[in-house]
Amino acid sequence: MKKILVVFFICYNISFSQLKNDELFKVNDSIVLIDEFNRVYNKNIDLIDENNQKDFETYLDLFVNYKVKLAEAYELGFHEQPKYKSELNKYAKQLQNTYLTDKKSEEKLLKEGYERTKYEVNVSHVLIRIDENNNDTIQIVEKLKSLSGSFLNLSIDEFNKKFNQDNQMIVENLGYFSAFKMIYNFENMAYNTPVGEVSIPFSTRFGFHILKVNDKRNSLGEVTVGHIMTYKNKADAFDRIKNIFDSIKNGTSFEYLAKKYSEDKNSSFKGGRLNPFSSGQINSIPFENAAFNLAEKNQISDPVETKYGWHLIKLYDKKNVKEFDEIKYQLLNKLKKSSRFNMVSESFYSTLLKRYSLSYKNKNLDYFISMLDSSYFSGKWSIPENIDEEKILITIHNKILKYIDFATFLEDNQKRGDSVPFNQIVDDLYKRFIDYNSLEVYKNNLEKENPDYRFVIKEYREGLLLFNLMQEKIWTLKESDSTQLKSFFDNNRDKYTGFEEDKGKIIGDFQQSRESIWLNNLRLKHKLTLNKKAIKRLRKKYN
Repeated sequence: MKKILVVFFICYNISFSQLKNDELFKVNDSIVLIDEFNRVYNKNIDLIDENNQKDFETYLDLFVNYKVKLAEAYELGFHEQPKYKSELNKYAKQLQNTYLTDKKSEEKLLKEGYERTKYEVNVSHVLIRIDENNNDTIQIVEKLKSLSGSFLNLSIDEFNKKFNQDNQMIVENLGYFSAFKMIYNFENMAYNTPVGEVSIPFSTRFGFHILKVNDKRNSLGEVTVGHIMTYKNKADAFDRIKNIFDSIKNGTSFEYLAKKYSEDKNSSFKGGRLNPFSSGQINSIPFENAAFNLAEKNQISDPVETKYGWHLIKLYDKKNVKEFDEIKYQLLNKLKKSSRFNMVSESFYSTLLKRYSLSYKNKNLDYFISMLDSSYFSGKWSIPENIDEEKILITIHNKILKYIDFATFLEDNQKRGDSVPFNQIVDDLYKRFIDYNSLEVYKNNLEKENPDYRFVIKEYREGLLLFNLMQEKIWTLKESDSTQLKSFFDNNRDKYTGFEEDKGKIIGDFQQSRESIWLNNLRLKHKLTLNKKAIKRLRKKYN
């Protein structure tokens, strides 16, 4: 029995494989496979409105017509037109970018970011700034460790009085924020430190920190408000905002008063209206708190004092955090603009290393280290004349990279500045050299190696070609077509009210008639060979 089952599954798999890869038909010498028809049919079937076009026979006929038109476009050289090539190349570059990433890593960071947007953390921190060349980091870390207990138990004012009288540290409360508002390692520490505790010391590009998580709450979402402001440095600022508030109470329009009296010139001309914001986006905790405390649309706050002045705030809209699928692309844009996207890039380059069996280590790098001298730091270094130009450094797939290629890369990437050990320069630039060239190899072979990309770019390539053909042969009416159009109307006068009254419909019907005649001629012109056995198997599948 087991043998029978094994034979059955082997036969079934062979049959299924053949059904995918069998020739469906040929137009001239161009072979169309069943797999292509399956993909196009299954992708488009739900987009077709007319039920008769969903029928297998009808759709197959449409697909054959499509391929016959393409044969005509290629024969007429439409694929060689400069405008076509330019548009196709532009689209291909845009499309490639969606495939030049590690989707798993990207999706993981998106999901993490989304989960964090559901919550807001209130954080205070201590920052000790350091020069990027400062090597005395151990002492700074130990100092921050020793301050952790006091930072936990003291207020910011008390902490500053006791430990920061010389203002060498930055000690502040950052208010509430959520994902994508801070650099990634700061955000990580904020979300991973329990409420009421102080983090271990950690570094960012700004220096070394410890942070204290004061609170964690559900996200307040996003608000849209308007405001009227009077500058704080004017003696009558409060009196003026109070008078404006009284005018609003007496029925004067908030927007009218904002345009007339608000001293925030970035918003006054819009009636005081601000762009939507969430926690941590406004550089004023009192303003933010007052805005989020407004409960009803069109509600106006009492006067609110900030470091900038006095404000009246009006609520226009308040929204909760949306579902993941609703804001996925918005989150993706934030991800690509943030430092955490480097993790996605690094992960993608790691996959290229594995794909092409590469390493960032190379025993020949000592040769290049010995080439460099102090002129490299003034941007005046040049490749030695005695370099072994033709010696092969590395091969990536089918791309040979020679000594001269990496030497040129070193020369092109000189940076003026402080001295850095030559081995560090060569190691760093060799990594970039490998990343750059492996990416170029992958892009050049993307259509061969990635079936999804191959299908999408083929679909666009052929669709654009067909559009240009139809535009020239059918859709664009030339002066010489006016006589034929009038003749068509005369021969079908009983279908229309009048030429001018039904001109749009007449043109559409005329184009359809012309396309039908043109297509019949094309099917006679181009040799069409159908694989009847393959069509029979497909018919059984779809009927």
